Amino acid sequence: MCQDGGVKRLPPTILLCLASLASSPGCGEDHEAPHGPEFHFGPAPEQGPASAAPADVHADEADETDVAEVADEAAAPGVREDGSIVSAVQWFEGGLEQALARAESEGKLVFVDVGAYWCPPCHELDEKTFTDPRVGRWLAERAIAVHVDAEKGEGPDLVERYQVQAYPTLLMLEANGIEKGRLVDFIEPEALLTKLEALAGGDNVLTELEAAVAAAPDDVEARYRLGHAYVLAARRDEAETLYASVVANDADNAKGLASKVGYDLAMFFTLKLDNDPETAIRELEALQAKFPTSSEATKAHRMIGRAYCQLGKPDEAAAALEAMVAADPDDVGRKSSFGWFAFRQNCRPDAGLAAVLAGIEQAPEDAELRYLEAELRRLLGEPELALAAMEAALEREPESAYYRRQVRRFEALARGDAEPAH
Repeated sequence: MCQDGGVKRLPPTILLCLASLASSPGCGEDHEAPHGPEFHFGPAPEQGPASAAPADVHADEADETDVAEVADEAAAPGVREDGSIVSAVQWFEGGLEQALARAESEGKLVFVDVGAYWCPPCHELDEKTFTDPRVGRWLAERAIAVHVDAEKGEGPDLVERYQVQAYPTLLMLEANGIEKGRLVDFIEPEALLTKLEALAGGDNVLTELEAAVAAAPDDVEARYRLGHAYVLAARRDEAETLYASVVANDADNAKGLASKVGYDLAMFFTLKLDNDPETAIRELEALQAKFPTSSEATKAHRMIGRAYCQLGKPDEAAAALEAMVAADPDDVGRKSSFGWFAFRQNCRPDAGLAAVLAGIEQAPEDAELRYLEAELRRLLGEPELALAAMEAALEREPESAYYRRQVRRFEALARGDAEPAH
């Protein structure tokens, strides 16, 4: 199959602990967790000039060794005290096509980090994995590394081209644009290095999953894991065929797989790929009616709300989330989920804020709820109250680099400055 100017795309490979993906939502499912990375396009920012001497040493009196130590400290990858990040990765400054051309000329691969500023595991990658010098060295030697914001610039086109289904997705491409494989979700530096070597060497974990099913064709859970991998790779025919066999062997949802299948198909295919929110609502409501006690029935409230937002029906969207909260009013997590939904979809932020404030009454030390309060008050045009909420979040998690960055951002908004680019 040829697309995007005749570039032939091979079926993607999923390199990840697929069992964990199957049991928990990723960012592609509006995951309710705080934070998101501060994306850097091009060289990572540093804290001041690398050659600056300490404040208490006059420049012309500074020992050369002292200056070198300060330079090393300023340039060293890591998270700074104010929350800013110095990446160990040399991010390419141009777009994907330019990166592919550079890779062709240098005999390298192209590594693409696709994420969004609000995505929690993307934030973790920036702070914990991409600051690791070993990761920086590997990518510098073997690949051209590109950071892509999925929601800005060329991001939406790239997401469509490679059928990215969740964030973060790490793509490894050959210089001709053909995908060698991908990883989805946060991954520790050591594990990433192992996976990068496997990708560069041509290993194919999807093939291993297929082999596992061939070796144990009656293992319905193995079939679900392979089907879910096909879903994430947007290989619809294979996914639907496998999923049909999973449902046939778990019709009563005793293994909790039939509800997962229904949710996957409605969310990834009907809502995302087909862009058919009306049908997705019907499918998700049918799932809730058939398996009302499943975790997917709870998650379906959020996806139904998202579909109503796409249809321009914010009140119906809010009603879906309110029903989710009402089903278990003691569950603070559901109130947080409502807040994340209202923030990310910019859909009835007033209703989302009401849910978040109710959650704060139950869990006043929850930093995530305070962060959500800040974002929702920002959407409602309350910059001073938003700043106070953001400061409260930082008070509860003073070690959070992301919260430190966000306090600076909300301070600027409270001063009347324009919203900074993420």
